Amino acid sequence: MHARRHILALAASCTALAASLAPAATQAQDNWPSKPITMVVPYPPGGTSDVVGRQLAQRLREELGQVVVVDNKAGAATAIGATLVARAPKDGYTVLLSAGTTFTVNPHLNDKLQYKLEDFEPVAPVCTVPFAFVVKKDFPARTLKEYAAYAKANPGKINNATNGQGSMVHLLGELIATGLDAKMTQVHYKGAAPATMDMIGGVIDSNVEALTNAVPNVNAGQYRALAVLSAERQPLMPDVPTFRELGYPDVVGETWYAVFVPVGTPQPVVDKLAAAVRKITASPSFAEAMRKIGNEPQTGSPADLRKTTLAQSQQWGALIKRLNIKAE
Repeated sequence: MHARRHILALAASCTALAASLAPAATQAQDNWPSKPITMVVPYPPGGTSDVVGRQLAQRLREELGQVVVVDNKAGAATAIGATLVARAPKDGYTVLLSAGTTFTVNPHLNDKLQYKLEDFEPVAPVCTVPFAFVVKKDFPARTLKEYAAYAKANPGKINNATNGQGSMVHLLGELIATGLDAKMTQVHYKGAAPATMDMIGGVIDSNVEALTNAVPNVNAGQYRALAVLSAERQPLMPDVPTFRELGYPDVVGETWYAVFVPVGTPQPVVDKLAAAVRKITASPSFAEAMRKIGNEPQTGSPADLRKTTLAQSQQWGALIKRLNIKAE
């Protein structure tokens, strides 16, 4: 009897403790954010992702009334930064701003990743990064149709640059080769900068480039753009047609940046952060800032982001499997 009374007393004290903690947890959610937020950007400083991260952080600071610190955690094709956030406390004070490839491409290339999509709660999309298909300035083809004909007449002789084996640019290059039914030799560089240098030098025949890189060089006459891979024409390249317009409806591809938090982050915190990001991405000033660097702002809900991520994971996973693409 004495043991039973002891168990009941213990149960009552646990219930009381849980009841006292519940309001504190609710209060912490209601007061979020009450301290600085860390935004992990899994890339080195200075690139497009870093520019997007800093633009977003500055505006979130104004929107949420708290400092948002950008923390560049580069390495292992975003896996270092993504793993860090996946293991962070689930309180909304550590968020990930990453390109879609973290979830749509990397898991299909590396089965030893320390994170998976299920470790994250999608918050909101931020922007898309459109790509242009460019050729060296003295390449014999003046149009995409001529490029396709040349590629078929010279199988394997066209050298197409990529940013590295298994990179998004590599996948887009393979998507173009498949769409044009052409054999191209994919030449893997260590990043966008050396590939761009060889495009300017005429060492390489063609390349898929983010508009950020392509627009200034095309405008300066360093090389030519034959088509864009987005669904619609791009404001920064209004005279350049889409692959879709030119009769290649399946050659559509872009990457995007979005915000994620660790799964289990309280719903009120996710909702508040998602609403803040949506308000920012819908603003004319953010749209202008993104378009200046060749990106398109994107506004959407957590559900929209989840749907996009899953659909693109399926698309790129199928291409990687079909072509047996391996990570470097």
